[in-house]
Amino acid sequence: MPRRKEAWFSPVHMYPLLATRLVHSGPGKGSPQAGVDLSFATRTGTRQGIETHLFRAEIGRDLSHWTRSIVQGCHNSAELITEVTTACTCRNQECRLTIHYDNGFSVTTEPQEGAFPKTIIQAPYEKLKMSSDDGIRMLYLDFGGKDGEIQLDLHSCPKPIVFIIHSFLSAKITRLGLVA
Repeated sequence: MPRRKEAWFSPVHMYPLLATRLVHSGPGKGSPQAGVDLSFATRTGTRQGIETHLFRAEIGRDLSHWTRSIVQGCHNSAELITEVTTACTCRNQECRLTIHYDNGFSVTTEPQEGAFPKTIIQAPYEKLKMSSDDGIRMLYLDFGGKDGEIQLDLHSCPKPIVFIIHSFLSAKITRLGLVA
């Protein structure tokens, strides 16, 4: 915890909310009892893999405030950022994967000198049947139809992109009022 006001402006560690997920909140199973630690955990997708952090709260109200702030902050960042693009290889071509908050997924070729990029795949979230990754560098997206599953080599750990997809979907579901 920073001891001086200036230290808050230069953190030692920074984790992007958009690639962070709340994975645990509460005292564990059952209702909280006196003397039981209240905690929450986050997982952040990084280029090196997943970082997990466990935090403790003193009282239930603090736990609720922190967890709600993390989830709302993640949703707000998804709505503000709206689009994430990363380099990838698809079907032996250097491409760009773009994930858009409203429009879904697109994979386009890297533009050649004097030419426009070619769209290889464009699909809304509703078409995504399944996604998976190998935890090393490959992302698999299955949109069904004639293309079936596409394999994208992201050249680094796919977890940040996977977590960003989850953040966009979670924010969209919340925006539609489909969660309590």
